[in-house]
Amino acid sequence: MKKILAALIVILIGVGGYVGFQVWQKNRYDAAFYAEQVNLALRNNQPQEAFNFVNEGILLFPQHLDLRFGKTYMCQMLGNVKCIKDELLKILQFSAKNNNPWLWLNDEPKDNEFMLGILQNYQKDFWENGNLAEMREVAEAVLNYFPDNVESLNTLAISYLIEGNWQEAEPYLKTAHQINPDDEIVNKNLQKLAEIKTQQTKKEQKQESKE
Repeated sequence: MKKILAALIVILIGVGGYVGFQVWQKNRYDAAFYAEQVNLALRNNQPQEAFNFVNEGILLFPQHLDLRFGKTYMCQMLGNVKCIKDELLKILQFSAKNNNPWLWLNDEPKDNEFMLGILQNYQKDFWENGNLAEMREVAEAVLNYFPDNVESLNTLAISYLIEGNWQEAEPYLKTAHQINPDDEIVNKNLQKLAEIKTQQTKKEQKQESKE
């Protein structure tokens, strides 16, 4: 397994000229072909083939979200945080110019709400593993394209609350609350923010009394 992961890390970023050379040969296939070839390559412990196929598939079928998140998942298998973040950012960038619905397995139409839901799961993974910088960068990118996305406003706020920086967290939570006053998670984080503010005020008052 360690050899497989090591090989994946080496070939993770690109297939360069290989993709360009192979595209003309395989453009008669559909997106499902590439998804199956990726799965087959992984089952056969052929990581380089898996990345070759997923990159080819994305190049030919850029609207296929299953291929894009499939590559993100392979990055997650590696534990390569930068790769996960970069793939999520690519998905968001493409969403800005994607005038047609996303496509999933069997060409099933999906919208940006579906895409953002999956993306948020990766954000939770960032949070659980303490990858605050990556979590923050992705959340900021989401808000650049979807400024009313409550989940990302809340995610940004959490990234600052964890650091005890309520001043940075507060405007994001207030905006999220204005958009959706009934969001339970946002309301709980507003309570947490109020507690942090109270604790900090008491601490400052104690310090002033000592002086």
